[in-house]
Amino acid sequence: MSRNGVYVRVLLVVMVLAVLVSFLGRASHPGPRDSWLPSSFNPVGAGSLAFYKTLEDLHWPVSRWREPLSRLSSQGTGNALIITRSTIDWRVAFTEQEAGLLDGWVKQGNTLFLCGPMARWDDTRQLLDQFGFHALPEKDATILFKNWHVAPERKITATPEPGQTGQLVLPEGSTLPLTYPPGTKVLWSGAGAPAVLEFSRGLGRVVCVASAQVLSNRYLDQGDDLAIMLGLLAPNGQAPRHLFFEESHHGYFTTFAVARLVDHPGVRLAVLLALLGAATFLGSAFVRFGPVLPLERAHGRSSLEFIDSIAELYHRSDLRNDMMRFLFDDAHRQIVLRLNLPPGASHELIASRLKQAHPELPGWKKLAQRFDSHDYVAGLPPGGWLRVARELIQIKTALA
Repeated sequence: MSRNGVYVRVLLVVMVLAVLVSFLGRASHPGPRDSWLPSSFNPVGAGSLAFYKTLEDLHWPVSRWREPLSRLSSQGTGNALIITRSTIDWRVAFTEQEAGLLDGWVKQGNTLFLCGPMARWDDTRQLLDQFGFHALPEKDATILFKNWHVAPERKITATPEPGQTGQLVLPEGSTLPLTYPPGTKVLWSGAGAPAVLEFSRGLGRVVCVASAQVLSNRYLDQGDDLAIMLGLLAPNGQAPRHLFFEESHHGYFTTFAVARLVDHPGVRLAVLLALLGAATFLGSAFVRFGPVLPLERAHGRSSLEFIDSIAELYHRSDLRNDMMRFLFDDAHRQIVLRLNLPPGASHELIASRLKQAHPELPGWKKLAQRFDSHDYVAGLPPGGWLRVARELIQIKTALA
């Protein structure tokens, strides 16, 4: 592979990683264009960050819930979950399965707060139906842009029912257009319609508030909104064991569903770049742009061929005995040096140490004993001394 080809592939990989990092490292709070979002991450407009920080300052056990609703049951009982919905838009819809999960979670002994026009949207309307609040679809009377208000917003003051205190300030038109089951308590009313309802469900309870604005940064200091919300969250003066702000349906997840992940434009761009990089890689790897040139290989001779030639040379010059003695002495010297043995070490000791270090080599004791007799080599047939020479050279090569 050419060096330019490597550079191109590395560049493509870096581009894909840069896009993924820019997506995963995006800001965890909405921008100004999301001022309508009733999230505890949102510091402006309809956001409830001020309310969240107030609860933290009061040392309430408050946190944000960004995981699947199926994991709520692992938190035990005595907890509260706040779900908010805007009159303008929403990000992630509730499913029928999630409605059933929330119903079971409330019945175990937990509190659910539903704040906002839940009857306006199909997914939250089925959530109300699950709890027995049968709601008629609201008319979409939204005259606001998502960049917030185009005109000053009018406010109404909801009056408390007997047993309640405080004036609740809400945006005009905040009512609960629904029928509710027997046993439901109307806690505050505004403009002749319920503004806050409370209903027991199993061991827990459900509280419906007509507008999520009562928790917002804009309305928190209006009337008695803050005191009323704190009283609803702690009806007996005791805060819930855990108070969660539901954020996963505002688009803040700890884990991303594959379907939602693919819908994100940043992920689509990353996938497109990855496919482009894969196509470039496969194209450069399998498509040839010129003639095939054979690989040049260096020609050499095998070690056995060298041994045969040397043996033949010494045989012709009648120096076979001297050659074999030289090979043996040289191999013996190299073994003693590499194994750190004295020059006069016995064959048994050398053979033992050599076998420990190189068990694959020929046995040294039998090989060395042949050279104890001076006439041994002279009596070997041509094939015999050639085999001995090969074994000696094999030992020398391994210890080189």
